[in-house]
Amino acid sequence: MNFGDLGQNAKEYVEQFASKQQSGHKLESVEDMKRFIEEYPEFRKLSGNVTKHVTLVTELSRRVGGDDLLEVSELEQSLACNDNHNADLKNLQRLIQETKIPESNKLRLVAIYALKYASHPSNSTPALLDLLSVAGQVSRNKINLVNKLMTFAKSQQSVPQPGAIPDLFQTSSILAGARNRFNKGLKGVENVYTQHSPRLESTLQDMIKGRLKDTQYPFVEGMGNVTKDKPQDIIVFMIGGTTYEEAKTIATINANTPGVRIVLGSTSIHNSSSFLADMEAAVDAWPEEAPATADGRLRREVGR
Repeated sequence: MNFGDLGQNAKEYVEQFASKQQSGHKLESVEDMKRFIEEYPEFRKLSGNVTKHVTLVTELSRRVGGDDLLEVSELEQSLACNDNHNADLKNLQRLIQETKIPESNKLRLVAIYALKYASHPSNSTPALLDLLSVAGQVSRNKINLVNKLMTFAKSQQSVPQPGAIPDLFQTSSILAGARNRFNKGLKGVENVYTQHSPRLESTLQDMIKGRLKDTQYPFVEGMGNVTKDKPQDIIVFMIGGTTYEEAKTIATINANTPGVRIVLGSTSIHNSSSFLADMEAAVDAWPEEAPATADGRLRREVGR
């Protein structure tokens, strides 16, 4: 569950416990005492469960408030799902200078900005990287991860075959679908913290409806046209790592699509830190590109 739904459920749990507690136990007869003894273990168990849930939600709330995660999350969602460069840049510059926001969150926001607005005429990634160093107190070694990420992303976009990975921020159908989602707990008001939807969701929805493109999803000859058939059992295996959001997406599809069963497997579970670490290891292992000029080659040799 997202944090808002979790908090609402905990609130209802406490209210349920409070109503039982307020009902009281009138011990006016032997039968009353007997009933109290019989119900007490269940009441005590409920009390322990409520205490555990409230303790956990309290700690989560402390972390969310202490690291300013609501503001960070709102900007993440805006960067991923909207196209408002000036507002995003202004908010990002402000959050980088907030002392209570962890450096890993600042770095992640700048990384998303760099990917999203790479071709924007007013792209300010170099200035943001400097701001991370000066005002954000982020080490140069970590700041360098953003440049390596851009190198990695560029390599993924330049694959020549028809099944090349498309631009993550140019899938209008996914973004439109995400923006049209509503959080039931807010009575029809769009939840700005859950706008983003992973690409896996649209891929699975297309597969369930038999709409996958043969060029991007080829199938084994003799196995039938799986891009046109409507499967009931689907196994998704993510080589290189999957995410908690993708796991949540599959759980939601399973719950809301009768007759379809999806299993998710992967070589690992990623968060942003583990993904950046894997990406850095991959980029650092690539062969160094030879300088284009004799002067450049000489400089490289002297530098060694």
